[in-house]
Amino acid sequence: MTGDLTQAVVDAQYKNSFARVAGYLPDNRQAVTAWLTGFADQARERKEELSPAVAALKQEIEADANIQMLVRGMLDQLPRQFRPFQGLDHLLKCVDQVITTAPEYHPNLNERILFPLSALFAPLSLTRPGAALLRLPAFNTALQNVLTAWCVFLDSPQSRYVLTETGNGWLSAQASEQNKLDEYVIPDRGAEHWGFASFNDYFHRKIKPQARPVATDPNAVVAPGDATLVRIDRNIGRTTGLPLKGQGYALADILNHHAYTDQFTGGSAIQLAVPATGYHRWHAPVDGVVRHVETVPGQVFSVAETAGLDPTAQQFSLTAAAAANTRGLIFIESTAPRIGMVCLVPIGMSEVSSITITVNEGQEVKKGDELGYFSYGGSSHALIFRPETKLTLTGEASDDQRLLVNSSIGQFRVQ
Repeated sequence: MTGDLTQAVVDAQYKNSFARVAGYLPDNRQAVTAWLTGFADQARERKEELSPAVAALKQEIEADANIQMLVRGMLDQLPRQFRPFQGLDHLLKCVDQVITTAPEYHPNLNERILFPLSALFAPLSLTRPGAALLRLPAFNTALQNVLTAWCVFLDSPQSRYVLTETGNGWLSAQASEQNKLDEYVIPDRGAEHWGFASFNDYFHRKIKPQARPVATDPNAVVAPGDATLVRIDRNIGRTTGLPLKGQGYALADILNHHAYTDQFTGGSAIQLAVPATGYHRWHAPVDGVVRHVETVPGQVFSVAETAGLDPTAQQFSLTAAAAANTRGLIFIESTAPRIGMVCLVPIGMSEVSSITITVNEGQEVKKGDELGYFSYGGSSHALIFRPETKLTLTGEASDDQRLLVNSSIGQFRVQ
């Protein structure tokens, strides 16, 4: 089994991973390996007892024979050169180290590890037992509780120690320039931590309206956030879903089998990846009335299931995430009858990615009105349209097309 995990396979898997494609981990996998080695050495020296959430994860593993078997298989099948930790206890110490600290800014993009748990779990998911373990509901729930505990820490004032103007602080001159903080609303530059209440408060900071003006074309649909275009799918089937490599993810699953699903059968979808250190609030793509909102729990760190080892699995998991990961559903009925219903799907792709929806059913919204935000973690959006609602894209669509929130994605027309 371990013979399948060659250097070439691991490199290909990493190249196609969402974390690397979205810029959450550096292009160079060797930089991740070097960081993990140092991080694991540091975590090994931890003397503190495991935090409650990680202790509960350990208890879940020890109480379930099936989970124990998968964990042993995962650790046994992963070649030593691809894992810096020694056994389960050491792995849990690494996880605990992550969720009791806040991410530091790093000026070198080639060495930046924004999402350490993604770096930790990505190699483990390459093994068949590891991939199966990450899809197991009981383990996934325990792992989600760990991420929730990290989100609680990042929501707390204790996480503000990385919000400084010195060293690897997110408010340093280089970080401010790199992350264009002049475009954002700063609570109080003269106050400690610039007035941010927590790391997450900084992470989902608001943008200045003049920095992201709303497109004035009345026929335009606008981008829900700052993002990179990932893919466009058309003629989505209710049960066959978005076309993926070897399998489909059903529209009904993506929309959680809501009654509105039939309206979107045969329609189209645009998928967008949100930059790691960019703007993490989302806005209305059309004028209309919010008809339904909900948050659908999902998997974390999971990849699409394949018949055998497939180093591109995480690449087509970009699309699978719309059906498998924690996501929001915001159905907006446009005031223009020819547009009809549109669904915005904010997706938590990795790490915490807590989804907070700030609009209610029955609320009228205008293009550019805020609908919600992500807390720390990897994020993506999907916009799903009815088959009658055709969208002519603005400019040349490509996998590298960058969009700014409230800018025009394209114009609606009827065929």
